[in-house]
Amino acid sequence: MILVIGLQFVNLSPAKSATTLNVYAAVSLTNALNSIKTQYQNANPGISVVYTFGASGTLLSQIQAGAPADIFISAANDQIDVLQNSSPSKLVAGSRKNIVKNRLVLITPTTSPVNAGSATLNSINGLTNANIRGIAIGDYTGTPPVVPAGDYAKQVLTKRSIFNTVSPKLYRASNVRNVLTAVENKTLAVSNVNKTIDAGFVYRTDALISKKVRIVDTALTTDNEAIVYPLGILTRTRVLSTAQSFSNYLSSSTAQNIFKNTYGFVLP
Repeated sequence: MILVIGLQFVNLSPAKSATTLNVYAAVSLTNALNSIKTQYQNANPGISVVYTFGASGTLLSQIQAGAPADIFISAANDQIDVLQNSSPSKLVAGSRKNIVKNRLVLITPTTSPVNAGSATLNSINGLTNANIRGIAIGDYTGTPPVVPAGDYAKQVLTKRSIFNTVSPKLYRASNVRNVLTAVENKTLAVSNVNKTIDAGFVYRTDALISKKVRIVDTALTTDNEAIVYPLGILTRTRVLSTAQSFSNYLSSSTAQNIFKNTYGFVLP
């Protein structure tokens, strides 16, 4: 009888499952967003943030093909523009905003052996030197470009009137982190052939996470379009309030301090 009476006070309802938020984001945000995720989930234990990182153009293609993204954060305006300007728009009205900014830098390896040409490289214009054999760059092809960092780099080289000169030694990588790895390893596989890499273009925040590269030069802000990271909430989301919550958190002082002070991003 005691057991029967006691059962009426036992909560037999199943545990509430966590809400999953799918965020598709530019690969250059990986380290910062992972740090922010830890802080956000500690403050919101009922929410599980799941990231998919990659080149902004690649992520856009995946989203257009039906990938279950709730939020998209690109490394350029072009990819977000495609979604916003679709008819009907694929972004929740009023959800678009810039999260952070960045700068483009030229890097070379610091680990031995270092090619004499890359060791003496001290400017972007120096890439025309015959001693520089291979330059890693994000894949700037496509409309919009696959890798925004590569497109920014092409803008810089074009503005300085050296793009045609250095084109024969430009080797395209599938995302900006692969450019970083190519410079670290001093090689990049292109059509199954290993190409020697003496330098490469990445974001300043990418260079700062590696001890295997040094920053040779920083592109002028007048050399390329402003490097911004726009966020948009997809209309397909089924967790709109959660997406809005996370979007707001990315603009909070807590998240912005992580972006700026820990990883070197520029505030919007």
